[in-house]
Amino acid sequence: MSDTTHPVSDVVARSADIPWVPQGSGGVWFKPLRISVAQNRWVNILKVTAGGVVNRHRHLAEVEGWVLQGRWHYIEHDWSAGPGDFVFEPPGDVHTLVADDADEENPMLTLFSIHGSIEYVEENGDLRYVETAETKLRRYLDHCAELGITGPDVAY
Repeated sequence: MSDTTHPVSDVVARSADIPWVPQGSGGVWFKPLRISVAQNRWVNILKVTAGGVVNRHRHLAEVEGWVLQGRWHYIEHDWSAGPGDFVFEPPGDVHTLVADDADEENPMLTLFSIHGSIEYVEENGDLRYVETAETKLRRYLDHCAELGITGPDVAY
């Protein structure tokens, strides 16, 4: 019997086959593992090296993160997360991610599951950019085209 609520069969995203995609300022990349434009959700590994900062932003829905390597924190909070730590971010929290100890040989790596749009904002609250599953997919496909490769299918 066909299950119309789950039209996609099991899929394996082979991380080694997926390129790192530059994100924002230097020192920050993402590797998309799953992108669902229809649900505006995505799962990716975030990599941050020396000097990399994920600019001030606000999530419009919850986010889960699992730190694989390195440490990071939000400038606006007094905690830091390290290998094996699980982080839950409620909708509406505004923060700036930094990985002070990261470098090229020991980058910070965190698996993030994002459930909805991200608004990048100025310190005064003015909106700079909105990231959605669609813009994330477009950035990935454009990067693959620049590299002259056909990227693995991460959209489903």
